[in-house]
Amino acid sequence: MFTPILDSSQRRPLYEQLYRYIRGEIEAGRLAAGERLPSKRALAQHLSVSINTVDTAYQMLATEGYLQAVPKSGFYVCPLP
Repeated sequence: MFTPILDSSQRRPLYEQLYRYIRGEIEAGRLAAGERLPSKRALAQHLSVSINTVDTAYQMLATEGYLQAVPKSGFYVCPLP
């Protein structure tokens, strides 16, 4: 499981920090197309943040085409164009 450094003292909200981290990992190829991301609950617990923080980051990435939500399965990395 990946471990971004989230800093609650920054001006940028935690969900945006997580969003930028995951997006960067996808763009750098460290998260490959088709790779399943941790569940929202597991990642929230791992990072000691709320599930809403993870959900917001995942939803933003899905909206922009970086992730695909598969019902009852999770979020998967989409291939980059």
